[in-house]
Amino acid sequence: MEWCVPLQKLEVGKVHLGPLYSQQQMTIGRPSRDKKPIAPLGYVDGPIVLPALNILLPILTVQSYNAQTGRLEVMIENSFSIGKLQALQQTLLNAITVYQQGWFGSSIFSHDDILHFFQPMIENNILHLYCPVIAKPTSDEQRKYSGNLTRIWVNNEWQDGLSPGVLKSGQRIRIALQIQGISLQLQNDQWTGRSRLQHRILGILIQNSTPIHSVNIPVTTPVSLIV
Repeated sequence: MEWCVPLQKLEVGKVHLGPLYSQQQMTIGRPSRDKKPIAPLGYVDGPIVLPALNILLPILTVQSYNAQTGRLEVMIENSFSIGKLQALQQTLLNAITVYQQGWFGSSIFSHDDILHFFQPMIENNILHLYCPVIAKPTSDEQRKYSGNLTRIWVNNEWQDGLSPGVLKSGQRIRIALQIQGISLQLQNDQWTGRSRLQHRILGILIQNSTPIHSVNIPVTTPVSLIV
Protein backbone atom coordinates (compact mmCIF):
# COMPACT_ATOMS: atom_id res chain seq x y z
CA MET A 1 0.00 0.00 0.00
CA GLU A 2 1.20 3.52 -0.81
CA TRP A 3 -0.09 6.61 0.98
CA CYS A 4 -0.40 9.89 -0.89
CA VAL A 5 -0.83 13.47 0.26
CA PRO A 6 -3.26 15.43 -1.95
CA LEU A 7 -1.45 18.39 -3.50
CA GLN A 8 -3.96 20.85 -2.04
CA LYS A 9 -3.08 19.57 1.47
CA LEU A 10 0.70 19.45 0.93
CA GLU A 11 2.80 21.81 3.06
CA VAL A 12 6.24 22.40 1.54
CA GLY A 13 7.75 23.08 4.96
CA LYS A 14 6.94 19.51 6.02
CA VAL A 15 8.99 17.94 3.22
CA HIS A 16 12.03 16.26 4.80
CA LEU A 17 15.42 15.96 3.06
CA GLY A 18 17.42 12.90 4.11
CA PRO A 19 21.19 12.27 4.04
CA LEU A 20 22.88 11.74 0.70
CA TYR A 21 23.54 8.15 -0.36
CA SER A 22 24.75 6.40 -3.50
CA GLN A 23 22.13 4.34 -5.31
CA GLN A 24 22.81 1.39 -7.58
CA GLN A 25 21.13 1.89 -10.93
CA MET A 26 19.16 -1.13 -12.08
CA THR A 27 18.09 -2.43 -15.44
CA ILE A 28 15.75 -5.31 -16.15
CA GLY A 29 17.59 -8.49 -15.27
CA ARG A 30 20.92 -6.99 -14.17
CA PRO A 31 22.48 -4.11 -12.22
CA SER A 32 24.06 -1.20 -14.10
CA ARG A 33 27.60 0.04 -13.51
CA ASP A 34 26.34 3.58 -12.98
CA LYS A 35 25.88 5.03 -9.51
CA LYS A 36 24.19 8.32 -8.73
CA PRO A 37 24.01 10.01 -5.34
CA ILE A 38 20.50 10.91 -4.21
CA ALA A 39 19.16 12.93 -1.30
CA PRO A 40 15.89 11.14 -0.43
CA LEU A 41 12.68 12.98 0.36
CA GLY A 42 10.05 12.18 2.96
CA TYR A 43 7.09 13.93 4.53
CA VAL A 44 6.64 14.59 8.23
CA ASP A 45 3.31 15.85 9.55
CA GLY A 46 3.27 15.54 13.35
CA PRO A 47 3.04 11.83 14.23
CA ILE A 48 2.68 10.91 10.54
CA VAL A 49 6.02 10.10 8.90
CA LEU A 50 6.02 9.06 5.24
CA PRO A 51 9.34 7.58 4.04
CA ALA A 52 8.75 8.93 0.52
CA LEU A 53 7.09 12.06 -0.85
CA ASN A 54 3.92 10.71 -2.48
CA ILE A 55 1.57 13.33 -3.94
CA LEU A 56 -1.90 12.89 -5.38
CA LEU A 57 -2.14 15.47 -8.16
CA PRO A 58 -5.38 17.15 -9.28
CA ILE A 59 -7.01 16.46 -12.64
CA LEU A 60 -4.51 17.17 -15.44
CA THR A 61 -4.57 17.14 -19.24
CA VAL A 62 -2.13 15.01 -21.22
CA GLN A 63 -0.27 17.33 -23.59
CA SER A 64 1.97 14.66 -25.12
CA TYR A 65 3.28 11.17 -24.49
CA ASN A 66 6.18 9.42 -26.22
CA ALA A 67 5.85 5.65 -25.74
CA GLN A 68 9.41 5.06 -26.98
CA THR A 69 11.09 7.33 -24.42
CA GLY A 70 8.39 7.26 -21.72
CA ARG A 71 8.33 11.07 -21.67
CA LEU A 72 4.97 12.32 -20.40
CA GLU A 73 4.03 16.00 -20.43
CA VAL A 74 0.85 17.06 -18.65
CA MET A 75 -0.75 20.49 -18.45
CA ILE A 76 -1.80 21.97 -15.11
CA GLU A 77 -4.70 24.38 -15.39
CA ASN A 78 -5.07 25.41 -11.75
CA SER A 79 -2.85 28.33 -10.72
CA PHE A 80 -2.81 27.18 -7.07
CA SER A 81 -1.43 23.76 -8.09
CA ILE A 82 1.18 25.38 -10.34
CA GLY A 83 2.30 27.64 -7.51
CA LYS A 84 2.51 24.75 -5.02
CA LEU A 85 4.67 22.60 -7.31
CA GLN A 86 6.90 25.54 -8.28
CA ALA A 87 7.38 26.38 -4.58
CA LEU A 88 8.40 22.78 -3.88
CA GLN A 89 10.84 22.75 -6.78
CA GLN A 90 12.37 26.09 -5.74
CA THR A 91 12.72 24.95 -2.12
CA LEU A 92 14.63 21.85 -3.22
CA LEU A 93 16.86 23.94 -5.49
CA ASN A 94 17.67 26.15 -2.52
CA ALA A 95 18.51 23.03 -0.51
CA ILE A 96 21.04 21.95 -3.14
CA THR A 97 22.76 25.33 -2.86
CA VAL A 98 22.89 25.11 0.93
CA TYR A 99 23.94 21.46 1.31
CA GLN A 100 26.35 21.00 -1.62
CA GLN A 101 29.37 21.82 0.53
CA GLY A 102 28.46 19.15 3.07
CA TRP A 103 27.73 16.65 0.32
CA PHE A 104 30.82 17.18 -1.82
CA GLY A 105 33.33 18.91 0.45
CA SER A 106 33.27 22.29 -1.25
CA SER A 107 30.70 24.79 -2.46
CA ILE A 108 31.66 25.13 -6.11
CA PHE A 109 28.43 26.17 -7.83
CA SER A 110 26.44 29.34 -7.38
CA HIS A 111 22.67 29.22 -7.08
CA ASP A 112 22.38 30.58 -10.63
CA ASP A 113 24.66 27.80 -11.92
CA ILE A 114 22.63 25.16 -10.09
CA LEU A 115 19.44 26.60 -11.57
CA HIS A 116 21.00 26.61 -15.05
CA PHE A 117 22.08 22.96 -14.86
CA PHE A 118 18.89 21.74 -13.16
CA GLN A 119 16.49 19.57 -15.17
CA PRO A 120 13.12 21.04 -14.16
CA MET A 121 10.12 18.92 -13.36
CA ILE A 122 7.72 21.82 -13.81
CA GLU A 123 8.09 24.63 -16.34
CA ASN A 124 5.34 27.26 -16.43
CA ASN A 125 2.19 25.09 -16.42
CA ILE A 126 3.77 21.92 -17.86
CA LEU A 127 4.79 19.00 -15.66
CA HIS A 128 7.53 16.80 -17.17
CA LEU A 129 7.30 13.17 -16.04
CA TYR A 130 8.63 9.74 -16.97
CA CYS A 131 6.30 6.77 -17.39
CA PRO A 132 7.69 3.94 -19.54
CA VAL A 133 5.61 1.32 -21.26
CA ILE A 134 6.44 -1.85 -19.32
CA ALA A 135 4.86 -5.21 -19.95
CA LYS A 136 3.90 -7.28 -16.95
CA PRO A 137 7.00 -9.33 -15.94
CA THR A 138 6.86 -12.98 -16.91
CA SER A 139 9.88 -14.37 -15.06
CA ASP A 140 11.10 -14.26 -11.46
CA GLU A 141 14.26 -12.46 -12.60
CA GLN A 142 12.24 -9.72 -14.29
CA ARG A 143 10.02 -9.34 -11.24
CA LYS A 144 13.10 -8.95 -9.05
CA TYR A 145 14.37 -5.87 -10.88
CA SER A 146 11.23 -4.33 -12.38
CA GLY A 147 9.97 -2.90 -9.08
CA ASN A 148 6.35 -2.04 -8.57
CA LEU A 149 4.46 -1.52 -11.80
CA THR A 150 2.46 1.66 -12.31
CA ARG A 151 -1.23 0.96 -11.69
CA ILE A 152 -3.55 2.33 -14.37
CA TRP A 153 -7.29 2.98 -13.98
CA VAL A 154 -8.67 2.58 -17.50
CA ASN A 155 -11.98 1.27 -18.87
CA ASN A 156 -13.37 1.21 -15.33
CA GLU A 157 -10.78 -1.21 -13.94
CA TRP A 158 -7.24 -1.29 -12.55
CA GLN A 159 -4.41 -2.65 -14.70
CA ASP A 160 -0.81 -3.39 -13.73
CA GLY A 161 1.67 -1.63 -16.00
CA LEU A 162 1.22 0.85 -18.82
CA SER A 163 0.33 -0.75 -22.16
CA PRO A 164 0.99 0.84 -25.58
CA GLY A 165 -1.74 3.18 -26.78
CA VAL A 166 -3.30 3.77 -23.35
CA LEU A 167 -2.05 7.35 -22.82
CA LYS A 168 -3.13 9.85 -25.47
CA SER A 169 -2.94 13.59 -25.97
CA GLY A 170 -5.98 15.41 -24.60
CA GLN A 171 -6.92 12.82 -21.99
CA ARG A 172 -7.97 13.98 -18.53
CA ILE A 173 -6.06 12.11 -15.84
CA ARG A 174 -5.04 12.09 -12.19
CA ILE A 175 -1.58 10.97 -11.13
CA ALA A 176 -0.19 9.56 -7.89
CA LEU A 177 3.40 10.80 -8.02
CA GLN A 178 6.31 9.70 -5.87
CA ILE A 179 9.20 12.17 -5.75
CA GLN A 180 11.97 9.94 -4.46
CA GLY A 181 14.66 12.57 -4.00
CA ILE A 182 17.20 14.92 -5.54
CA SER A 183 19.41 13.01 -7.98
CA LEU A 184 22.88 14.48 -8.58
CA GLN A 185 25.09 13.72 -11.59
CA LEU A 186 28.73 12.77 -11.12
CA GLN A 187 31.57 12.60 -13.64
CA ASN A 188 34.88 11.07 -12.58
CA ASP A 189 33.55 11.11 -9.01
CA GLN A 190 33.03 14.88 -9.19
CA TRP A 191 29.68 16.61 -9.11
CA THR A 192 28.90 18.26 -12.44
CA GLY A 193 26.36 20.69 -11.01
CA ARG A 194 23.56 18.86 -12.79
CA SER A 195 20.57 17.62 -10.83
CA ARG A 196 16.96 16.57 -11.19
CA LEU A 197 14.04 15.37 -9.09
CA GLN A 198 13.95 11.59 -9.36
CA HIS A 199 10.40 10.35 -9.44
CA ARG A 200 8.13 7.41 -10.13
CA ILE A 201 4.48 7.37 -11.11
CA LEU A 202 2.61 5.11 -8.71
CA GLY A 203 -0.73 5.26 -10.48
CA ILE A 204 -2.71 7.00 -13.21
CA LEU A 205 -6.48 7.39 -13.34
CA ILE A 206 -7.75 7.96 -16.87
CA GLN A 207 -11.12 9.57 -17.29
CA ASN A 208 -13.37 7.62 -19.66
CA SER A 209 -16.86 6.27 -19.21
CA THR A 210 -16.60 6.75 -15.43
CA PRO A 211 -15.66 10.33 -14.44
CA ILE A 212 -12.55 10.51 -12.29
CA HIS A 213 -14.52 12.14 -9.49
CA SER A 214 -16.68 9.00 -9.32
CA VAL A 215 -13.74 6.67 -8.59
CA ASN A 216 -13.72 5.75 -4.91
CA ILE A 217 -10.65 7.65 -3.66
CA PRO A 218 -10.80 9.57 -0.38
CA VAL A 219 -9.34 13.10 -0.48
CA THR A 220 -8.32 13.42 3.15
CA THR A 221 -4.65 13.43 4.06
CA PRO A 222 -3.08 10.99 3.77
CA VAL A 223 -5.05 8.90 1.29
CA SER A 224 -4.70 5.28 0.29
CA LEU A 225 -4.67 5.16 -3.48
CA ILE A 226 -2.45 2.28 -4.62
CA VAL A 227 -3.11 -1.08 -2.94
